[in-house]
Amino acid sequence: MSGALDAFSTLEEARRILSRAFEELRDGVKSGDALRVRDACEKGWLATVKAVDALLLSYGFEESKTHVDRRRKLRDLSKKVRKVAELGIYDRVEARRSTLHSDGFYSGILTHEEVEEELRKVEKLIEDVEKLIKRN
Repeated sequence: MSGALDAFSTLEEARRILSRAFEELRDGVKSGDALRVRDACEKGWLATVKAVDALLLSYGFEESKTHVDRRRKLRDLSKKVRKVAELGIYDRVEARRSTLHSDGFYSGILTHEEVEEELRKVEKLIEDVEKLIKRN
């Protein structure tokens, strides 16, 4: 049961981080501070990572040490749990890594609208992960 408790607390952390990402985006747009918008992207990526961590914990995986470790575990889970594969969790996470982490945070090339759209995708991912955890 502690795995489930850890999973739900980690998922709650993902929600809090995502909320901060939306705040950071609003503040960055309002003030014209591009760095805050980039920080919103990185928070969105962190919320994604925490959602994956919650999912993996709920299925009995140990805490991931690196992003490569996390990806391998998620790929493994996708092979074992059909619904994870059907929801395309692995590909969605990789898309957020590319867009939010690489394009948004590192390159700073996303528009405010694109950042908001990406954060909404993280929000949907968190909702889907919660359903998967409750089913487990």
